[in-house]
Amino acid sequence: MTAATESVIKRSVSFLFGMSTLILGANFVWLSYNTILLPTLIERVVTTNKALVVGLLGCIGTLLGLLVTILWGIISDHSTSHWGRRSPTILSGALLALPLIALPALFLSPALKSFFSSLALPIIIISFLGMQLSTNMSNGAWWPLLVDIVPEHQRGLASGIQGLLTLFGSAIGIVVVTTLNQNGYIAGSLWLVGGVFALSGAINVWAIRGKDEPAEASEPVNVWDALSDIFKVRTRIKVFFWLVLALLLANMGVNSLQFFARYFFQVYFPYVSPDAAFRAMGGISLVLTMISALGAGLLSDRVGRRSMILWSMVICAITTLLMGFTSRFTMFLVLAAIRAIAMGPILSIAPAMAGDLSPRDEAGRYMAYNNLSTGLSAAITALIFGLLLVNMNKTTFMYLFIISAFFFLAGGILFSGKVTQTEVDVGINTIERAGELK
Repeated sequence: MTAATESVIKRSVSFLFGMSTLILGANFVWLSYNTILLPTLIERVVTTNKALVVGLLGCIGTLLGLLVTILWGIISDHSTSHWGRRSPTILSGALLALPLIALPALFLSPALKSFFSSLALPIIIISFLGMQLSTNMSNGAWWPLLVDIVPEHQRGLASGIQGLLTLFGSAIGIVVVTTLNQNGYIAGSLWLVGGVFALSGAINVWAIRGKDEPAEASEPVNVWDALSDIFKVRTRIKVFFWLVLALLLANMGVNSLQFFARYFFQVYFPYVSPDAAFRAMGGISLVLTMISALGAGLLSDRVGRRSMILWSMVICAITTLLMGFTSRFTMFLVLAAIRAIAMGPILSIAPAMAGDLSPRDEAGRYMAYNNLSTGLSAAITALIFGLLLVNMNKTTFMYLFIISAFFFLAGGILFSGKVTQTEVDVGINTIERAGELK
């Protein structure tokens, strides 16, 4: 698509929702498994150092998912399948995820428990790592769609919708899976999570049919080629990588409690059920972030993306710090609500800015690099806070919030200094010139 052609194309809102369905399913899986089901499953088979085990698994699994995302972003850039450039990978990962996610149901079933109980921990590990592999296979091929088939003037709206569905998927996980988990239906939760992701992938592929065009004939790229070529780019957009680093720091603040929320509520607010506490905080936070993300996506196409992202990071730093010093559950929820509103622009506008700064013929590669800001942040925080929380008490969790606030602040300072509007304009001009030369 040339710039002139792109300027007259307009995708319908229903199409933008349809092409974003996968991200709803993916975030339903990631929130449900990472935050609710993995800590619960580990509690059933590990008696000491639970946070450390969860943190190590979270770190390894997230790093695996990150690598898979980048590899399949690159590989799908070269796909000449008549089904489309991205669709085969999106659907394959979605279907593969279902049996892998449901695997722990083997030792949870009363009929099979006696046979598989001794293998419970290896089964959890295989299932969790398999979930990361399969969901991120689809995820790696999905992200470039923002560049492939969405015109530039609609990327803010598309990112707002993506942010909305991201949060909606998480909200379903918070409400449904915490309720099932609280009532002991862990196996049912696993089947539900896997089934929703498989369905979301199928719907996504159906929605983009005819728009997801195969790549032009080129030399095929396999996994080994992609590995050796993983950080080589033909058109280097320097400001893009500063953006990714700033967002990496901010997302380390966002992801600090991802694997440890259940244990946090058990320590900080023992008089509240951890499932109920997480449901309350998550429900309030996600509704407000959902509204904020959609509004920010709409506004960003008119008022600019940069200032909204910067202010979000500063407000998140302040509220995160205060969250670590409150002993009242009600005040904790109020602070979480304020932070949730501030997080909307980070979740919804940043992907649009990354899309603006991604060369079209390397969209899979660049948008996979963008996923470093979320995937790598989750891996690092899982390891850091897993080690910190070997002794789980109020002091160690207070340190978690202090460190998380520092990550937000550091991200904001880096973003302010390195992702200037001048540098963003230079990056966009470089992409346009490279396109003209081709």
